[in-house]
Amino acid sequence: MSTPTAPRAQPRRAPIAVATATALALVLIAVAVVAVRDLALSQGWAAGTPLVPDLVEGLDGARASVGLAIAGGVVALVGLVLLWLGLRPGRRTHLRVAGDADLWLSPGAVAAIAQETADRLPGVVSAESSLRSRRRIVVDIVAQDAAAVAEHASAVLDDHVGRLTGASIKVRATEVPR
Repeated sequence: MSTPTAPRAQPRRAPIAVATATALALVLIAVAVVAVRDLALSQGWAAGTPLVPDLVEGLDGARASVGLAIAGGVVALVGLVLLWLGLRPGRRTHLRVAGDADLWLSPGAVAAIAQETADRLPGVVSAESSLRSRRRIVVDIVAQDAAAVAEHASAVLDDHVGRLTGASIKVRATEVPR
């Protein structure tokens, strides 16, 4: 009797809002530092002039206006966008390998496997791979009989690598220069 496996978690990138949240956290830390500095000055623990009273006096007399309403709306909209970006899961970064194993490969690793597989085929002089997208790989091969080798390489790569991960592999062949 086998035990049930836990649901597979897909490898994902961090949400987009992480960089913005980090910058916002640094700004809040700076505000906290200024607040602690002003507290130390008001209690007489340090010497100097506090910054917060000057900021409050600058805002004294501010009245409701169209400009402040627009600024408030923009801040609220930015907050909602950041909330949406923070809750949205990050993009998938890896391709799942077919089968029962919980195995994931990066697109670069799949491209490297495709390149090595093509490079070891008979008639192939050299092979280079490149990623077009997360699921699309292009393998450029140089061969003696380019048409026949390309057809064979395409079949082998689709069977060995494409079936393994579901990636689409395109083979482009050129003749060996004579």
